[in-house]
Amino acid sequence: MKIGFKTSQTDVDWPTLLATWEVGDELTVFDSAWIFDHFVALGEGSGGSHEAFVTLAALAARTRRLQLGHLVLGNTYRHPALTAKSGATMDHVSGGRFVLGLGAGWHEEEHAMYGMPLPPIGERITMLASATRLIKELWRSPEGVTLDAPPYAFRDAVCNPPPLTPGGPPIWLGTQGLQRGLRIVAELADGWNQTGDPATFAEKRNALLRHCEAVGRDPGQIEISAQAFMRGEYATTLQVASSYLRQGVHHVILVMRADEGPEGLRRLAHEVAEPLREQFG
Repeated sequence: MKIGFKTSQTDVDWPTLLATWEVGDELTVFDSAWIFDHFVALGEGSGGSHEAFVTLAALAARTRRLQLGHLVLGNTYRHPALTAKSGATMDHVSGGRFVLGLGAGWHEEEHAMYGMPLPPIGERITMLASATRLIKELWRSPEGVTLDAPPYAFRDAVCNPPPLTPGGPPIWLGTQGLQRGLRIVAELADGWNQTGDPATFAEKRNALLRHCEAVGRDPGQIEISAQAFMRGEYATTLQVASSYLRQGVHHVILVMRADEGPEGLRRLAHEVAEPLREQFG
């Protein structure tokens, strides 16, 4: 069992965000740390949001222990060549601690704001599968990649230097669809990230197991993670995280507001992470 924390990098000044992560690196109850990937704040914030890859690279350079990544990068925001190159560099900056979390993209207003196409969900799932395949090939093929994976195509493409991690960092997918989304996880991913209510988890997990059987994949090769959002009382977050772990989640991630700062993270560790560690090991 692993425990992580996630801070959205919105409506927070850089010194506070950095100090929070430095404290998290010292709190050994946490195994991992995460941020999200949006250009503007979600909800009622001011709209201030630090860019995902630059932010994580800076945080990686100031931490030493935590596994780290994005939950999740929007595939529609970047060409997979850029994602692969940025991910390989992140792997070096972090000393091999990077996890590439990738999703299909979803935020309609954000795409409209910046003139980015947001195809129908079926097309986005196809794009996600193609991007995942291409990224994996780039990371594993120093001689270069020539591959058509619509809507993308590579011609003698290289990723040099390759990632520090042999074969590349783990790739976690944040897809939730029972049919195609989880099928892609079974075929291509090293991990799957669940979002939403714990009540929906069992159905999705069972669908993933069926897809693994269909493609001949050992489900034990896929790390299952889930996010537990801090909404209201710490006891509620503890209850949600415990429910996930009892249902077979391997890696629970506690989501907090970044502007709560280092003291907020310390309290999250004391009120939620430490009781989880005592109960589940």
